[in-house]
Amino acid sequence: MPSRRRPKSPTNAPVSSRPAATTAAPFAPAVAAPTDVERFAAALKDSDKADRAAKARQQQERMDAALRAQHAAAKATALATARRELERAVESVRAAKQAGHGRAEADQVWKVAKALVIELETGAPPAWAPRPPEPPEPAEVDERTDSSGAGEESDQAAVEVAADSE
Repeated sequence: MPSRRRPKSPTNAPVSSRPAATTAAPFAPAVAAPTDVERFAAALKDSDKADRAAKARQQQERMDAALRAQHAAAKATALATARRELERAVESVRAAKQAGHGRAEADQVWKVAKALVIELETGAPPAWAPRPPEPPEPAEVDERTDSSGAGEESDQAAVEVAADSE
């Protein structure tokens, strides 16, 4: 029985009549394995890139945490202010009851204050909450009714400039 210590030579490999140098593609560059120094440099670059990405993530997390804390503080302040306004509204309702007049206005102020407190606590306004007042639409300025007369002066100046240039 033959010894199996040496690797067997392939028996099905095609035998080429050309020399080995011409079998390689003439335009293919020789790919050399990276040296230890090149691998070390690549590892340093990858490590530096990972470190920068980690620092950027930590910085972003700190900024996000600071922003969340700022929003929480603003919400707490707004809630405290809304609760103070609700207490004032309750006192005005009590005073209106004792005085016997102005109760409807005091109730309306109380509703607005209570709706604001509920909205700040839950995140959604209650269904019974009064709608906020619509902002007034800006009045359109008509050049013919403009009291300053600026439209007429600019037209007159344009006519004078045109006459001077001719």
